[in-house]
Amino acid sequence: MTTDTNTRPESPSGAARRAPVVLRAVSAIERAGLVLAGSVLMAMTLLMVFETGMRYFVGAPLGWSFSFIQDYLLPGFFFLALAYTVRAGAHVTIDAVYQRCPAKVQTAMTLVARVLMLGFSVLLLWAGMLSTGHAWRAHDIPPPGGAELSIPTWTWHVLVPIGAALLTVRLLWDVFTGHRRGAGDETEGNA
Repeated sequence: MTTDTNTRPESPSGAARRAPVVLRAVSAIERAGLVLAGSVLMAMTLLMVFETGMRYFVGAPLGWSFSFIQDYLLPGFFFLALAYTVRAGAHVTIDAVYQRCPAKVQTAMTLVARVLMLGFSVLLLWAGMLSTGHAWRAHDIPPPGGAELSIPTWTWHVLVPIGAALLTVRLLWDVFTGHRRGAGDETEGNA
């Protein structure tokens, strides 16, 4: 019986070396989306407070704030935070059932949910791209006086495919790596 004490550990494959880089990039983009979503929430709050003050104390409401919140801020808040919400595990689960299942069943349930979410996010991405492309090609701009804000509509349509693309990348990562932990995951917390 011989033993070779000079064995070298196997070097990780190219895909294994790239995985942490991809994970850091995905996590950084998710954090950027979350920061933007937080900024949008703050802007929405300040704009509503200012609008209310102008309406009740000055008697001169802004007039355009509702449209701006509805068309830009709410969709931005929702779609830019989607991927981080999935990463953090803050999406809806039926905990009464999920928590009572064994770990292997939980893993299977999570995988099935991620695959279904992935299908939905790809459809959302496709529909968002079609809608944005149509608004862009049609030069869709409400006529002055026809809307509170006469801004090209593709500028708010584009929020859907951006958020859906971030979500799709996160779900692809989760499905193909088996990732299922929340934001406390050491590999992503410092990424």
